[in-house]
Amino acid sequence: MLPFDVIKNIPGYIKLSDGTELILRVIIGVIDELERTPTGLSLGVGHRVIISAFAPKELKEKVKDKPQPVGREHQDRLDIWDEVKVLESRNAIEEVLYTGSDGKRYRVLIEIEPTIVSRTLEYRDERGNPIYSVRWGTRTLVRFEEGG
Repeated sequence: MLPFDVIKNIPGYIKLSDGTELILRVIIGVIDELERTPTGLSLGVGHRVIISAFAPKELKEKVKDKPQPVGREHQDRLDIWDEVKVLESRNAIEEVLYTGSDGKRYRVLIEIEPTIVSRTLEYRDERGNPIYSVRWGTRTLVRFEEGG
């Protein structure tokens, strides 16, 4: 059982100049109480971002014989990456309701805003897409639940 209730999850997306669409999901996995403050509990929010690529056939064809990366080896080879222009995007959001040890209810929201995307054609993912690397900004908001 989760120690919080998910009240909102909105997938995000990125439309790229190479015709690929990336789907982004953010998932809150853990909330830790760090300290009590005059404005309520200070919360540490652990989260993960999941990115799924949907590339056009012509890009999948270019990488069909390329290997899948092992670990993070591909991220160390900076010469194989090219920036891909972001044409349109929507932020990914997850919001949860958490009851603190102080008895108060907190609305905790994580928002992921994609800002830069790079692609390599030297590797492919398990679904045959080129590998993309996404930089994003993270916004965390903590509010009291109304009436709480």
